[in-house]
Amino acid sequence: MHRCLHSNEFGCAMRCPGGCCLHLYFGNVALALQPHELAPWLDTVHRLYNGHALAAAAEPDLRRISLRSPVDNLTLLFSLNELVWLNDLLTSTKLLLDVEQILEAS
Repeated sequence: MHRCLHSNEFGCAMRCPGGCCLHLYFGNVALALQPHELAPWLDTVHRLYNGHALAAAAEPDLRRISLRSPVDNLTLLFSLNELVWLNDLLTSTKLLLDVEQILEAS
């Protein structure tokens, strides 16, 4: 059974039963990541937000912020509001995984 790490209005982050990977569900997208791949995604989302937040603030629901995927010919489009929720999802999941690591090391 998958274990939910965090959820919000936009999606959720789940850990697979074996603990080997994370499943992120946001909008119409499902993404499987290794735990070490979460930080680069979070950094990318932070950069997108910092680069586009001011310009997109006038129309926060318009999907005009693009995120290139590692797969050729695929780009994900986000509104500012969706990007904020995605940032929350990734940040909270990373924090929870960091706390788990600290507790396991104790």
